[in-house]
Amino acid sequence: MQFDDLRKLCLAAAMDVVDRGERPIPPTAVVPGGERTQLLALTGFPEDDEARHAYLATFAAEQLAANRVPAWGVVVQAEVNGVDAVVVVYGARKKAPHLTAAPLDDDGLGDFVASEELDPTAMPFLHPLQHAVDSLPAEPADRPSGPGPLTGPDGPDAGLPLFDA
Repeated sequence: MQFDDLRKLCLAAAMDVVDRGERPIPPTAVVPGGERTQLLALTGFPEDDEARHAYLATFAAEQLAANRVPAWGVVVQAEVNGVDAVVVVYGARKKAPHLTAAPLDDDGLGDFVASEELDPTAMPFLHPLQHAVDSLPAEPADRPSGPGPLTGPDGPDAGLPLFDA
């Protein structure tokens, strides 16, 4: 899977979460996997940034690091410039997290804006997710059995490990 594939996967996950009809949409983690992608509701997701950091540190250790998942996504509902929106943030091993959003109204989800790199000082509570995937071994031989990395335009291991979503 390449980074753009992760973006598409996370956007599809956001659409799925919105289509379920629950409002506000529950904060949801996207955990890509070899056989299937998991959408995990972040039950009890705190309001306070420090508590969110601790919550996601535990989540990252249990779901990403323990299972050696080299990518992640988060889908949340938030107000952006006075508009109700669905915000999607996604990251992968050695790739800076990116952010996109789409307006949400009674008719459903609007179009997502172009993704952009997440400012390192924004949403610091997401750092444990990125730290967990960045700490994973780079070499496929050091990972559990499964496909290895693709060679991207930046050389070997520039892409993400290949997963069937």
